[in-house]
Amino acid sequence: AGPAGLTAAYDLARKGHEVVVYEAQSGPGGMIRYGIPEYRLPYDVIDREVAVIEAQGVKIEYNCRVGRDIPMEQLQQDNDAVLLSIGLHLGRSTRLPGTDHESVKKAVDLLRDITDGKEVEVPRKLVVIGGGNVAMDIARSMARLQKQKYGEVGVIVTALEDFDHFLADPEEVKESFEEGVEIFDARGPREIRFDENGQLQGLITWKCVSIFDDEGRFAPTYDDSDERLHEGEMLIEAIGQASDVSLLGEELTERLEWNRGRIQVDAAGRTSESWLWAGGDCVNGPDVVHAVADGHRAATSIDAYISTMEKRT
Repeated sequence: AGPAGLTAAYDLARKGHEVVVYEAQSGPGGMIRYGIPEYRLPYDVIDREVAVIEAQGVKIEYNCRVGRDIPMEQLQQDNDAVLLSIGLHLGRSTRLPGTDHESVKKAVDLLRDITDGKEVEVPRKLVVIGGGNVAMDIARSMARLQKQKYGEVGVIVTALEDFDHFLADPEEVKESFEEGVEIFDARGPREIRFDENGQLQGLITWKCVSIFDDEGRFAPTYDDSDERLHEGEMLIEAIGQASDVSLLGEELTERLEWNRGRIQVDAAGRTSESWLWAGGDCVNGPDVVHAVADGHRAATSIDAYISTMEKRT
């Protein structure tokens, strides 16, 4: 029930098709609800838009995880067409030694817990790895929780890029500074530091001299003489997301075509399986505009496919 899925559902319902959306979370919106804090996008705005979609006859099954509560095989059997719009709900890791420690978190997991109203651990000091909008979102979200609990902010962000090449939107960076977040640019994570009792002390970074090699490949180089310890009781990784494709099962995963970890589709949004379409972040990466466009495109293709099937019968 993210932008791609809801857009396609709306279009298909208006074309007269019966549509069911299966959503693993308890609310609609996908990454725009569970990846963007409410202060940036109020959830009542999302709910009003979804109410319009449901009024077209779209049925949304919440707390229903495909692959656990309903298998992909059943979706194929019960429907003429299936659209995958599963987003990017898994956080990527730096894979530094110690990332499996209980005090090392993923930004997407924390943002999801905050959205769900779950109690989140709030230390006095924490370090975020990453320089994109997700890094700024979790930094600001945790800063606000610190302000409520302690009356002060203790959030440090370390980013590989320098400020001239920052990935986060300028206004996100500006507002993070205004909320008391410290941002260190051109810093590469090198070591997670623990004390003798196994408690997290912080993150050691080196100055990043360059991110790409002469051929444009990701190959950071560092100045190891410029080393810094950023102290924190929690470390949050915000270096990118991936799709949870485990719901597909091994056989379907093997049959599908992939492009650098993302599902490959044709110009109509169709996968290599005749009954299966895909769209949104799991195809193009994080971009709401692309996701909505994918939803429209897939709906048009699915409608034409079903119309052709009906003519044959």
